Amino acid sequence: MKVKKFPQSHLVLIKNGKTLIIDPGYITFEKGFKVEDFQNGDVYLISHQHADHLGPETIKEVVGRKPIFGNIDVVSKLKEAGVDQAQEIKDREEIEIEGFKIKAVDLPHFKKEGSEMPPNTGFLIDGVFFHPGDGDKAPDINSHNAAVPIGGATIIYDTAMEFIKGIGAKVVIPIHYDWYKADGEEFKKHASSLGIDIRPLEFGEETEI
Repeated sequence: MKVKKFPQSHLVLIKNGKTLIIDPGYITFEKGFKVEDFQNGDVYLISHQHADHLGPETIKEVVGRKPIFGNIDVVSKLKEAGVDQAQEIKDREEIEIEGFKIKAVDLPHFKKEGSEMPPNTGFLIDGVFFHPGDGDKAPDINSHNAAVPIGGATIIYDTAMEFIKGIGAKVVIPIHYDWYKADGEEFKKHASSLGIDIRPLEFGEETEI
């Protein structure tokens, strides 16, 4: 499986000629990417309703009539945006679609003083790669590979490392540091003594897992 990184928490997974796209939020398009760059997905996943993960102005055009899944809060927002085919995926529900096995894993969004955070759902793909959305507390799963937020109101490098250790990840792609500022290379140095393969990626860069 190839994983290609785009701004914030937006990832594209490619396997056996099929493409899964996670969290194509507004920051991707502010950074100069175009809607048509992401219309080739075979299936789409949205972790939560925040616009840096679900761009309300672009999501309908990105997805078209392709299958798209999220929690019930996400489905409501998608339907408001005209994405009528959006389907709910519940906590611990497993589906297989377009060659991908997807397991939904609910976990709390990181906290921010004065703000109520929405329901957040992570996705375990093929049992080997976990995208936690904006979750900052490790759920009771194991995943050798993961994308992990390294920036957030209550996320620092040490809490990100606790998350990584909590799910047993050995290969990690840092995400969520285009709004909350952090540095993937700096985080890699921070984690170097623990034997974890940290892979900071530039926009559009891919890695094999």
